[in-house]
Amino acid sequence: MAIFATLIAMALGVPAGYALARFKFRRIRNRDLTIWYLSQRVLPPVVVVIPFFLIMRTLRLLDTRLALILVNATFTLPFAVVITRQAFQELPVELEEAAAVDGCSEFTAFWKIALPLAAPTIVAVVAICVAFTWNEFLFALSLTSLRAKTFPVYLAGAEDTRGVQFWFMATRAILALGLPVVLAVAIQKYIVRGLTFGAVKG
Repeated sequence: MAIFATLIAMALGVPAGYALARFKFRRIRNRDLTIWYLSQRVLPPVVVVIPFFLIMRTLRLLDTRLALILVNATFTLPFAVVITRQAFQELPVELEEAAAVDGCSEFTAFWKIALPLAAPTIVAVVAICVAFTWNEFLFALSLTSLRAKTFPVYLAGAEDTRGVQFWFMATRAILALGLPVVLAVAIQKYIVRGLTFGAVKG
């Protein structure tokens, strides 16, 4: 679920970030669009729990993984847009202008030049979006009941008439930590490069 939500957010967020970094819009300033995306990221999720619940009930998607994928993709999309926009702004535009002189279209310049150069940042954003989605609790608790429960919900429910079952909680916590740890170790060098992208040497 976390992987699919991240893929949707990145598929929409990376082109949007590139567009905000490279193109000028007539009726609204790029800065205003960026601030709007940023405001969606800092929006408290509890504000939209009831609207999302009503929407998913109308669409008959309650207690489904698809509902959680759509909701989590919606909330991680602004983060992907804002960070990738900054990454593309750090790239020298002269590279894409040179490609245009050689006959490359705007999409080709984005796909073959800008995207590979911004790959470390994109990998770091993917890792953070996966972590956000993997750890999400509020929507998983509100929109699911049995079939689509996530690890945070299972961890919160490790209590019964005998009290907190710490051995069950420990086992579930280890399983919950497994994917993020493996992912972080696998892409550690890309995360470091992505988080330090554009840093100024002293």
